[in-house]
Amino acid sequence: MEIHSFVLGGYGVSAYVVTAGERNVPPGAVMIVDAPEGAEALIAHCDARGLVPKMLVDTHGHADHIYCNKMLKERWPAMQIAVGAADAKLLASPLRNLSALMGAWVKSPPPDRLLADGDRVELGSASFEVLATPGHTKGGISLFSTDGPDGRPVVFTGDTLFAGGIGRTDFPGGSHETLLESIRGRLLALPPETLVYPGHGPASTIGEEARTNPFL
Repeated sequence: MEIHSFVLGGYGVSAYVVTAGERNVPPGAVMIVDAPEGAEALIAHCDARGLVPKMLVDTHGHADHIYCNKMLKERWPAMQIAVGAADAKLLASPLRNLSALMGAWVKSPPPDRLLADGDRVELGSASFEVLATPGHTKGGISLFSTDGPDGRPVVFTGDTLFAGGIGRTDFPGGSHETLLESIRGRLLALPPETLVYPGHGPASTIGEEARTNPFL
């Protein structure tokens, strides 16, 4: 597996282009995680390498993470937009996705796939398990795979868990108690060597966060 990280937009959102790692990446083996403002960089990266994403997974429905859903869908019409089922209504609503508060008006195309806990996203020879991790939003999800880029497992945590931090819970649909339950029950239960790729900030590992994250 190969993971290319991008920090984009005014909110410093971390977006990712993930490939299964085959030498000649076949159709269906490319996934984008989150689509912030500035996603032209994702398009340029994929076009330069001849990559065609099969799926865009939104870790949750807030505007800073879905800002360029429409742009990416227009570039690759066959690409599926996927999101946790409980966040589906946020995509097309500037009030619910908070873009109205940002001075923007973000309306994403509707999702092609609704994700639930335990679902699997197949990516060529790699596979991701969907972990329901609500708390920042009701439909927040994480993506876990045992087939990480250097042999270690990997998890994309969106705005649930950061290096040295956790997601905000003061937006509509947020719950501090639920967020901590998601982190402790779902994420910290993963192998400690698991690489953590969050929605903001640098990468970490589950073990490092379990040991040193001051919020846990």
